[in-house]
Amino acid sequence: MQIIHNPMGQEHPYEQLPEERFPRQPLANEPFTVGIVIRPSGAARNVRVHQRISDQTLPTIEAVHQADWQAKQEEGVGAEFLERMVRIDQDVWQANLVAPAHGQTLTYWVEADGQLSEELQLTGHAWEQGGGWSLDEQLMTLSRTATTGPQPTGAPLIAEVAWLTDSQNARRVRITLACPPDERFYGLGERFNALNQRGNVLDVRVYEQYKDQGKRTYMPIPFLLSSAGYGLLVNSSRWMQFDLAASDDHTWTLEADLGDDESLDLTWFTDDDPFAIIGQFARSTGPMVLPPQWSFGLWMSANEWNNQARVEEEVRTSLELGIQPSVLVIEAWSDETTFYIWNDAEYDKRPGGEAFRYDDFRFPEGGRWPNPKAMADYLHDNGIKLVLWQIPVVKAIEEAHPQHDTDRAHYEQSGFGVKQADGSLYKLRPFWFRDSYVFDPTNVAERDWWFNKRAYLLEDMGVDGFKTDGGEHIWSTQLHFADGRQSDELWNEYPQRYTQAYYDFANSKREAVTFSRAGFIGSQQSPLHWAGDENSTWDAYRHSILAGLSAGISGIAFWGWDLGGFSGPIPTAELYLRGTAMAAFCPVMQYHSEYNPVTHPKQDRTPWNIQERTGDASVVETFRFFAQVRQALMPYIWQEAQYSAQSGQPMMRALQLTEPQASPYQYYFGRSLLVCPVVEPDQKQWTCYLPQGRWISLWDGAVYEGELSLVVDAPLNRIPVFYAPGSLDDETIRQLRILS
Repeated sequence: MQIIHNPMGQEHPYEQLPEERFPRQPLANEPFTVGIVIRPSGAARNVRVHQRISDQTLPTIEAVHQADWQAKQEEGVGAEFLERMVRIDQDVWQANLVAPAHGQTLTYWVEADGQLSEELQLTGHAWEQGGGWSLDEQLMTLSRTATTGPQPTGAPLIAEVAWLTDSQNARRVRITLACPPDERFYGLGERFNALNQRGNVLDVRVYEQYKDQGKRTYMPIPFLLSSAGYGLLVNSSRWMQFDLAASDDHTWTLEADLGDDESLDLTWFTDDDPFAIIGQFARSTGPMVLPPQWSFGLWMSANEWNNQARVEEEVRTSLELGIQPSVLVIEAWSDETTFYIWNDAEYDKRPGGEAFRYDDFRFPEGGRWPNPKAMADYLHDNGIKLVLWQIPVVKAIEEAHPQHDTDRAHYEQSGFGVKQADGSLYKLRPFWFRDSYVFDPTNVAERDWWFNKRAYLLEDMGVDGFKTDGGEHIWSTQLHFADGRQSDELWNEYPQRYTQAYYDFANSKREAVTFSRAGFIGSQQSPLHWAGDENSTWDAYRHSILAGLSAGISGIAFWGWDLGGFSGPIPTAELYLRGTAMAAFCPVMQYHSEYNPVTHPKQDRTPWNIQERTGDASVVETFRFFAQVRQALMPYIWQEAQYSAQSGQPMMRALQLTEPQASPYQYYFGRSLLVCPVVEPDQKQWTCYLPQGRWISLWDGAVYEGELSLVVDAPLNRIPVFYAPGSLDDETIRQLRILS
């Protein structure tokens, strides 16, 4: 019989296993539940929990069998792997205890039919007021040993500072600040749930939420922008949480985990212009790197394009229809094991420490990729750049793969990888690539080994960048990295370090990009980013716009999303074209779709497939129109991209930052184009708010005076867009009029 009680479980950021403690870290004198798993099912009839504090024995607590407990099925990309797994045969029991008083230590253990578990301890933590802060211009340092310093200029009134301690050491700080009832809060990374976050509690924790993100995010950034004229950067990579007037309408609070020095640095930014505040923040954590001009053209992608013939067919179709792509992304190009060898390539196995050149591979005529170099040349000859998918893992596999087995052995013998506290290699806990090793970007020798394996893609084939997926892989607080830090400090920072390593590697070979889902402070140094996995629904479309605007507020200027969604049933023609219209006025215009195991019908989000699947004959024509509009606007787009890189300000600039009465979905694209996406179905007209000043319709030249809400016609082949007089050159306007 097995008795299992693991207080921290897998340290999943949001969900708990039945054998954990609930909550994992209760406060002093707070009730908590001991979760107990007994294997196999039916092995124990009586389960109880014994407890003591020092030498004082406390009452034994009888555990209650949870007869209705059932395992929760995991969801997401790769969930099909779980269908082959055998469900664990177990019973779940629970016992309710009370945490010890502040500074005391409770010892408890489980007994099941006379068999005892190991003893576990819990120390009582409580909040203590005290300490203070020092101030050096914009930098404010909270410390337990400091006294109350001067209030930062332009910052809100600090009402209280408290420390969560075990009576000796502090593991968390809480600062409470005053806020008026009309103060609005923005930023905190790429947020899907809302633009104005007032009334919400949000944590800062990198996490892969497969669709329906809610308050979870791939890209949390601890930068808060207030309508009161200030911004705040929390200079920490550890867990933190913002309560933005959710618990008390008159205050907002920040709680943040601490390191051994028991201090926390805050940087304040102030200005009357919210975009200037964003720029101050982005430049201070940057620089914001400008991607190449070609990255602002149309991107095409689909996960089911897993062979050369299909890729070339889709490209030919696009060109024949007059839709010029700028970038093609191939996700399913590799052997799905090494992630650096083309699928079906033949080769002679090499020692794990050595790298291949392109000429070392043989590509059979009947294989998926009979000549990938010729394909890359074909794309380049047609003005299309090639981006390949990557993931930062050394995969755990079930069947033998001689080259991967050799690489993996070399990896282990070289001391590479993220380590457990006992020195063993950390194995991924999330089910996507579960049990794989995790690439450690802080290890210089490991980076060299890793990128040498992939150098031929850039040097011999001319690949133009990498879609750097994932990065949300670190769950434990006690993993060790080569730079000496632990995962409680690096779990948020990890995707930024991983994608930056790829960006630096690729650009050391040629002009290249990375296209990343996850990120953190400083991710603007390795452009570009996209919004991750979303359904093809109107709700997901709206949330994607909010995510892009929030990302821009948080210093991520060069961002895009999978227009029309990437997962589930294909979008309606209406949703697809509304998404296309918005994406034409977005830093990255891309369509992409999830893997489809069924050959027919196709699930990819090409305009010709959407037209065929929906039966709407206008899809291709309308898509082509918006792609051509984007090309006509390219001088303006490139000008504004350069301005964003220089200033740190976003390309998608939420109108609500300066006009609180505006829709949260309205924004400026660059400094001069006012975009009003249509985000509801069955609309022939749409209401737009025009700020003070004169505005000209992009499509027909109609002139309007601002400070009003305006109802305009919004057919499927138009999106309400206005520009300020003098902001577009005459040639661009002439081209747009011709297209219209």
